[in-house]
Amino acid sequence: MAKLTLFGLEKHLMRFGRSSHRLQLACGTVVASALFLLPRAINAQVDVLTQHNNNARTGANLDETILNPSNVNQQHFGMLFKRVVDDQLYTQPLLATHIQIRGGWHDVVYVTTVNNSVYAFDANDATATEPLWHVNFGTPANLHDADFGCLDINGSMGIIGTPVINDAKDTLYVIALTKVGGKFVQRLHALDLTTGADLPQSPVLIEAPDFDPLMQNQRPALFLTGGNVYAGYASHCDKGPYHGFLLGYDATTLKQVGVFNTSPDGEGASIWQSGQAPAVDANGNIYFVTGNGSWNGTTQFSESFIKLDPHMKLLDWFTPTNHFKLDQDDNDLDSAGATLIPGTHLVLSGGKEGVLYAIDTDNFGHLGDEHAVQHFSVTSSHLHNLVYWKSAKGGEFLYLWGQKDKARVYRFEKGKLDTTPYMTREERNEGHPGAMLALSANHGSDGILWAAIHATGDSWHESRPGILHAYDADDIHRELWNSLQNPERDGCGNYSKMAPPTVANGKVYLSSFGTQNIGTGQMCVYGLLPNGPVPDAPANVHAEIKGRFVSVTWETVPGAVTYSVESSQGGQPHVAASGLTAPGFIEPAADKGSTTYTVRAVNANGQSMRSAEAEVTITKTPVMRVMH
Repeated sequence: MAKLTLFGLEKHLMRFGRSSHRLQLACGTVVASALFLLPRAINAQVDVLTQHNNNARTGANLDETILNPSNVNQQHFGMLFKRVVDDQLYTQPLLATHIQIRGGWHDVVYVTTVNNSVYAFDANDATATEPLWHVNFGTPANLHDADFGCLDINGSMGIIGTPVINDAKDTLYVIALTKVGGKFVQRLHALDLTTGADLPQSPVLIEAPDFDPLMQNQRPALFLTGGNVYAGYASHCDKGPYHGFLLGYDATTLKQVGVFNTSPDGEGASIWQSGQAPAVDANGNIYFVTGNGSWNGTTQFSESFIKLDPHMKLLDWFTPTNHFKLDQDDNDLDSAGATLIPGTHLVLSGGKEGVLYAIDTDNFGHLGDEHAVQHFSVTSSHLHNLVYWKSAKGGEFLYLWGQKDKARVYRFEKGKLDTTPYMTREERNEGHPGAMLALSANHGSDGILWAAIHATGDSWHESRPGILHAYDADDIHRELWNSLQNPERDGCGNYSKMAPPTVANGKVYLSSFGTQNIGTGQMCVYGLLPNGPVPDAPANVHAEIKGRFVSVTWETVPGAVTYSVESSQGGQPHVAASGLTAPGFIEPAADKGSTTYTVRAVNANGQSMRSAEAEVTITKTPVMRVMH
């Protein structure tokens, strides 16, 4: 059982939607009689709190026990619901399970838009069309606010980098670019995960020497390590002046703790990585790759692998032999981002040239291809994404699907990649940027490779209709399902460029640019379709008055995913709460009279019959006592 603290009571009252500001309790705090208990969540669920699933950036969820190659098919798998938002989503959805919000426990999916909005939606409940909360940080910058010279981003560019959520699951960190009084500012926000409210120290202004808030594109996902939150920076269309910045902030105070500039006294060397966050090893060391710009091998590091310690001190670097040629041809080395291979001393990445580099994390070797453990061509053009999985059946696999190329799988043998693809699909995609990948598996078995890509054409300078594929990860020649087999049911609109799908707990959360070239966005949620019995009705429903609140509890129902609570005061029942992941709910008590409560259990096949009624009767208006 989880005891609700006095501070927690304030948060609960605010979550009921009665106030948009933190509740002020006059003359002191509520006495102990107003405290009550809520049940803890019972079943262990998978969280996705950081971009591409983990700090190694492998893109894999190895604890998926619901979805498998036998049930992901056109008959049994499809779209469950979608959520329309106010603009395009460039960011990967994040998932936090069993969050105490609005009087109960919910699984919550968090998405952001280029209109500077952050949304929190119930992750399971198809009926919960309204967000649990939504905040907006004001007028976003627009691609036309400067002469950037291209349309890599089509319109607004308020929030571009994927946020990050801390392990305690109480804070979401996000950076917004806002137009204020004719000027532009970037701010780091630390948001209460349950309300969306800025925490007391939040926001803080993003500042550093030579940092221009309009020219610097906060494209890579934010990440956390060692008690700090970090943000990387690229450019918009290589429009100068800009640098590759990595900025660190104390995760509690938001005080800036460090600045790493990849090109001081020079230009460029952005940390772009197609939106991927830098990787972090078990010691807190940080790995990323840079793009075009200045290079001198001492302070300026374009087209390079970089390793920093947790205090942002440069530990090591590697630069390919042909780095000047890469820079000249705009073949950024960093388009794939850095991926650490579990159980090895390898960090992998590749760029627009289509060459994959494997570097020893203990010895980068500095300048020259001879220092790489391996480097070879893996795709005919840009490489924007890597996924790693160790299959019990096939061994260690590296998955990629480059621009204007076929999906390919390479296999590790004795610590190195076989340079001949182990598997290759036949179809070739038509343009930029290729597929964004994720993988779900039950450890080494039941692997599914998920690939989000445009259905046709090229997504470089416009939005294109998208498609989500599911392949057997042990044999990618076998397609299990795709979202255009039944487009009326499963189509998700335009492809969200460089946003991997999030797969966890039997569902797939997919970002979309919506229905238009600019100004629309949505998130689609896929899972198993109804195909069996609904759960039994909950038993032993109990309602009890505690101070100014009613607490409703019931027994856990086997096979239930969520619960909904209905209440009635003599009329038709109405839904008081839905999407609850644990058997308990609280709400403010009525002033007087009787209220009855019933509960339904819900799974993928539907909802149960109503439970037996539980009733509370209030004969006198409860008074909230305060201490002076």
